[in-house]
Amino acid sequence: MSQPDRLRPFPFPHTDGLAPLPELAELRRHEPVVRVRLPGGGTAWLVTRHADVRRVLADPRFSRTRATGEQGGGGRRATALPDSILATDPPDHSRLRRLIAPALTVRSAEAMRDGIAALAHDLLTGVKPTPGPVDLVPHFTRPLPLAVICDLLGTPRVDADRLDAWDNVLRSVTAKNAEVSTAVDEMSTYLAGLIAVKRAHPADDMLSALIAARDDDDRLSEGELISFCVVLLMGGYSTTANRLAGLVHLLLEQPERYRLLCREPGRIPGAVEELLRYAQASVGANMRVATEAVPLGGVTVAEGDAVIALTTSANHDERVYPEPDLLDLTRDTPSHLAFGHGAHFCVGAQLARVQLQEALRALTRLHPGLRAAGPVRWRTGRTSRAPQTLPVTW
Repeated sequence: MSQPDRLRPFPFPHTDGLAPLPELAELRRHEPVVRVRLPGGGTAWLVTRHADVRRVLADPRFSRTRATGEQGGGGRRATALPDSILATDPPDHSRLRRLIAPALTVRSAEAMRDGIAALAHDLLTGVKPTPGPVDLVPHFTRPLPLAVICDLLGTPRVDADRLDAWDNVLRSVTAKNAEVSTAVDEMSTYLAGLIAVKRAHPADDMLSALIAARDDDDRLSEGELISFCVVLLMGGYSTTANRLAGLVHLLLEQPERYRLLCREPGRIPGAVEELLRYAQASVGANMRVATEAVPLGGVTVAEGDAVIALTTSANHDERVYPEPDLLDLTRDTPSHLAFGHGAHFCVGAQLARVQLQEALRALTRLHPGLRAAGPVRWRTGRTSRAPQTLPVTW
């Protein structure tokens, strides 16, 4: 058992790239539930094995509400709005989730596939050849999911740059608390204005449906409505954008991976799942706080203790995935935890999958000669990393 006075440092994503962190493999073998000191202060139990991570995410004794309300063991709660679906436990979480789930079913996501494929095609064919490398991040991996979520929610695409700028502040590791608060206030003010417009002129979009739930059925408070929009905009595009950039980077890191998908496009759906499993893009999501003493992985987590269920480590658990540190695009990948588990399983997982699949289909079809063209700069948050630039040529 790890004692509270013998704290390990938090396994911050300290290297470039998305390769597995060797310290996590060591923890899975010897200390699967261990006390760590968090980058922002405070302590938490770090949970690294697949079975234990699933248990934390599914067990109602580990509270998301308390994790955000108590600032996650000492970390900054910059983006955890008090009325957010991300900050609630059932039954409130279930009530909020039911409002958006119909728009994000497998059938709904598949109905959007042709439009997403056309958007990916237009973005790539709109990139003009240049003598030097082209950065795919501003030309493709960010504008694609941003346009998709704008259309789904009902936000004008012309406002995409403003939304992207706010998101950059909210996710920045260097932004001061005052800057974060300003970004939240400005985004909330913008959304309040958009809500007023939609109230007067409803449309066939998710925001109009949420307004109806607020006004007609009283199933949302005004604060919940605005928080919902912030979460959908941030979670609905930035996470997908970062994942897409990371997946393309992993494919180009070893060109044979990319050439395989060019030769065999039918492998793209399975390859997306393997890439999601493999990529060590996030370290520290899924914070919970125990509401009572719970035995877990050979230790006892006390009431009030913060717990981090590390899905990226679980996705490399040797007990579940043979040769987990091998990125094998032909692997029949068992169910991974890249989209979480339990009540907070990503409600937009299928839409994200469709975007990632169609983005790779468009890239491999239009640019079979795509290759990396220089070093990647990395966007590193307190607990995550993704390519900030992705220079390529073809």
